[in-house]
This record gives sequence, structure tokens and C-alpha cells, in this order.
Amino acid sequence: MPERAFIRRLLPWLLAAALPALAWAQTYADRNLSIPAAGSDGSKRPIVILSPVMPSGPSPLNITPAHGGPSGAYASDVPGPDIRARNADYITQFTVVGQVPPGATIRKVSWRYTLASKPPGFEARLCWKDAGVCWDVSQTSAGSTDFFNGRDARQPFQLHYSLRGTARTGEPPIKGEINQVIVTFDTPG
Repeated sequence: MPERAFIRRLLPWLLAAALPALAWAQTYADRNLSIPAAGSDGSKRPIVILSPVMPSGPSPLNITPAHGGPSGAYASDVPGPDIRARNADYITQFTVVGQVPPGATIRKVSWRYTLASKPPGFEARLCWKDAGVCWDVSQTSAGSTDFFNGRDARQPFQLHYSLRGTARTGEPPIKGEINQVIVTFDTPG
């Protein structure tokens, strides 16, 4: 019985001490495990996430390998060009970040692009390797797709965009902001 009284007196103190610790842990995770738009020093360095360890439960990042082998991912952030003229093509070249092993295949591709505005006539395509294999992303500035699944994860992606139509006199350029691609892949083994 004395232990129960002790625990009853100790429990509010433990909860009061644990809640700030949980808030600190969440803040730490948000700051260190979230993918920022830029490096902490303001640079536009890409972030690499490689996970050779298999989780015991479902992955919160939804990158559990399809065939039981290891998986990984990389993120590449690149400033987008300004659209200065209609009927011209603009390309953002993403780099493959880190060491993607030979034989790694794409599981999912996520993208994000930002522009100051998206006027009528705007077209955007996310392309793998070259402009031969592309996914139309004109209507959605952020999302993910399985369209590129099974393709070589060591090949780079590009974002092709343009503004089709007739220019109005004095039309200002459209400011390109940050573009990002996140490639999740399965590795052989």
C-alpha cells in the first residue's frame, strides 16, 4: 500500500516532466527529420535519405520495399528558372543524390514546384532520364506517382515547363522558386 501512495504522488510529477520531453522530441524530429526547402544555412543542398534497415512495422514514410530487400530515397532541391517568354521551354535538371546502388529501381516519385503565379497556358512535365518518359504535372504543383516504377533509380529527373499562348504587351516574368523531386527506390538483394 505505501508503494501505491508513493506512485500516486509521483505520477503527476512524472507526467509534468514527461510532457515537455515529448514536446522536445517532436520539435527535434520536426527540425532534423523533416525535409526542408533549403539547408539550415540557407543553401540549396539536396538531402539524402538511405535506409538499409528494415522496419519491424509499417513505415511512416511508406517506403517499405515491395520485394523484402532494402530501400532508400533521395531528395533533390533546385531553384526554378524564371519564365520570361511564352512558347519557350524551361528545364530544371535534378541531380541524383548520394550513392544509388546499381540495379536499384524506382518505387515512387514525389515532386513539388513553386512559381509566383500559374497563368493560363502553363504546362509542366516531370521527366525521367530525358524528355522521352514524362508525367504531366501541369495541374498539380505537388504530388507523387507510381508512373516511373521499375525504372533505373540512378537516372536523373527533369522538370520541363513552359507558358503557351500569345504574350500580352508588358507581361512581367513569372518568378520561379524552388523545385524538388524525391525518389524512393528498392535495391537488389
